[in-house]
Amino acid sequence: MHPVDLFRPVATTPPDAKFQRRPHPLLPKSVAVNNEDGKGTPIHTNKFYANLYLGNQDLGVFVVPYVIWWNRGIQDTWGLGISQTSKEQRVFGPDANKTPAQYFLHPGGIRSMSLSAFEFDQNMRLELADMTQFSVSATFFAGPAHGTGKALQVPIVLGAGFVTGVYYDLIPRFNSVVGFRSYRQVQGPRNGMQKYVLDLHDSTQWVLYATIPEGQNFQLKQDDWQTLTCVQRVRGVTVQIAKMPPGSEHAYDAHAGMFACRATIAGTAVDSTATVHINWATRQANNSNKLLLFALSHHSQTFTDLMKTRDLGFSLDSQTKGAMQAYSTNDFYITERLPTEIQFAPWTSIPALRSFIGKYSSEAIRDIQSSAMKELEQDMDVHSNLNSMYFAGKALDKFAFIAYVAFDVLKDTELTMKAMGKLTRAYQRFATNKQQYPLVYDTTYKGLVSSGSYVTGSALEDFGNTYYNDHHFHYGYFVHAAAIIGYIDNALGGTWLQDNKEFVNALVRDIGNPSEQDPYFPVSRAFDWFHGHSWAKGLFESGDGKDQESTSEDYHHAYAIKLWGRVVGDESMEARGNMMLAIMKRSFNSYFLLSNDNKIQEPRIIGNKVTGILFENKVDHTTYFSANIECVQGIHMIPVTPISSFIRSPSFTAEEWQMIFQNIIGGMDCGGWKGILYSNVALFDPRQSYRFFASPNFQDSWLDGGASRTWYLAYAAGKWEQDKVISNISVDVADDVWQALVERRPLSVALGSCVKYCGEIISKPGKYDIERTSRPTCIGRR
Repeated sequence: MHPVDLFRPVATTPPDAKFQRRPHPLLPKSVAVNNEDGKGTPIHTNKFYANLYLGNQDLGVFVVPYVIWWNRGIQDTWGLGISQTSKEQRVFGPDANKTPAQYFLHPGGIRSMSLSAFEFDQNMRLELADMTQFSVSATFFAGPAHGTGKALQVPIVLGAGFVTGVYYDLIPRFNSVVGFRSYRQVQGPRNGMQKYVLDLHDSTQWVLYATIPEGQNFQLKQDDWQTLTCVQRVRGVTVQIAKMPPGSEHAYDAHAGMFACRATIAGTAVDSTATVHINWATRQANNSNKLLLFALSHHSQTFTDLMKTRDLGFSLDSQTKGAMQAYSTNDFYITERLPTEIQFAPWTSIPALRSFIGKYSSEAIRDIQSSAMKELEQDMDVHSNLNSMYFAGKALDKFAFIAYVAFDVLKDTELTMKAMGKLTRAYQRFATNKQQYPLVYDTTYKGLVSSGSYVTGSALEDFGNTYYNDHHFHYGYFVHAAAIIGYIDNALGGTWLQDNKEFVNALVRDIGNPSEQDPYFPVSRAFDWFHGHSWAKGLFESGDGKDQESTSEDYHHAYAIKLWGRVVGDESMEARGNMMLAIMKRSFNSYFLLSNDNKIQEPRIIGNKVTGILFENKVDHTTYFSANIECVQGIHMIPVTPISSFIRSPSFTAEEWQMIFQNIIGGMDCGGWKGILYSNVALFDPRQSYRFFASPNFQDSWLDGGASRTWYLAYAAGKWEQDKVISNISVDVADDVWQALVERRPLSVALGSCVKYCGEIISKPGKYDIERTSRPTCIGRR
């Protein structure tokens, strides 16, 4: 196979004229806006620095592991506040002593240090420029009473080891709300650099380096216990500040002087392996000729042996993703194995069941056929003709799954044609942009948004779609439905793909434009290539930063991009979707999906099994719409698709089921969430899932509006062969590798986290023989 560029543009042409051009109702602050098509730089809406141009512009920017913010007059001080809190400072609630805790957060507003100036006051202003997915350049200007050209330029870059500011014609000042217990100047690590060690009253130690151009002077004096001021005006002096945990001083000395100004990404896939390369551009010099960068755990897990030699031996805590390790490098190389084998058909990560995939018994075919015929009598037009892109997309995707089952599982031509006829007519309303709230092309931020908020005046219309909330959730359903339609229609010799390619590609470009060559959308609006997952929050200021509550709808959008790329022959898009999924598997299982053996996330929430909403600064085991347990857990399951088993391991899903739902599910009256929970059971016990959906007592009220009994039956039954008799099964059980969950029912074999026999859990390491009879009688260890 030839190398495939992961970031080739989808298109570079303007969005179709059917999308009306309109400026956004909310203008960004401190940002130059150009409302012409293809003119000006697209403005990132879902990235970590949005608080700098929203609301009062004074909430935190989580440039992990630090938090910075525009301090606008608190304690009569002005400038850039800097904080770095440790896990010991986490606040738990609502009951501080309960485990698992519902939430934890890091305290905000602890201004341990700051970059300020004598001239900064209420008349200072901020300009933002060079906005990319990894960085933004912030320039703070003194008010007009102090003259022109007096500025502090701050490159804000994810992963940077220092908070850096370059002073132009200002008198630098440094404030600490914690207060300076002592400060001392020590020998700088290189010529032209001064170094100050700062001991604060909270027993933390910080370090300040000043790189001084020839002919300049830099000397600090202490004004009071919270303030240090330079004794003279400086021009072009670079100041770098860092928190200094034990054992880190030598590393900081070696890396002070050089700083990151932005980062770029490239990537290549070959066969089933891909590598992305994040490169940090640098300015100035230091003794190591490398940057000090902090990596998250999911980065470190993929690093090569060579990269491990660049480990500097210390870490700082992120707010919600565990410790970040320090490295001496300008580059991260992240290599993953791609899930290229997963396509449209049901798939399982259970090795022992792989050979059964797609082998449907005659009984299963009858059940699936009966359900499909019934569900295809529903009016797709009524179900999808909604004023919500989210619910309309879910409805279309639901029927697309049924069409797939009719075509590829049942191989019923008549049923397929019936499904496709109704589905393509319903989809056409959106492809021609004639839905209740048509999409418009926002010329301010550059994106496709619902016209709902323009009509109603509510920023939260359709979950905030107009304000860029949840676009990857909403449009992911449309893209996935289009992939199925295109797959079937193409096999039948139709032209639907070519007729609708531009519309679907426009949705892909909005949520995941891969290239700066496309000037009509920001690069990777949703997916964060540094954090390894998407952020759902759009143009809403938030003290806890960006957030995401549904991992499953996130990976569904990546799965949709992968499949759409495949059906349209865009190998870059397909490979990019695959790489996103591979990275998501690692990041979700590190930070969001909490297996018992998780060593990264806060131990006091592991028992919740999922984070709930993960913010940049807080983890809260709830949802935006309900605190019911089926919703909090289920929003990380929906929709259950072939890619679900790749992300959500059998061991994790079995743990979650046993700890939370196994003993209460029978008495739960939770409507469509019940179907979601049982569809998720298919990830570790497909037979149990199938029995639930095939039961004559099944109720349609147990189906979510975006789900079908037809797909759930096909998904569960497609992972084992009902007519297969299994005997004399041997399974290995190990502490660190999930193996087998054997149910007491005759002939029922599925995988989980341990061996279950007659209600007893056996989890000791060893090898076991299981004698299969009509009624299991013994289980012995050998």
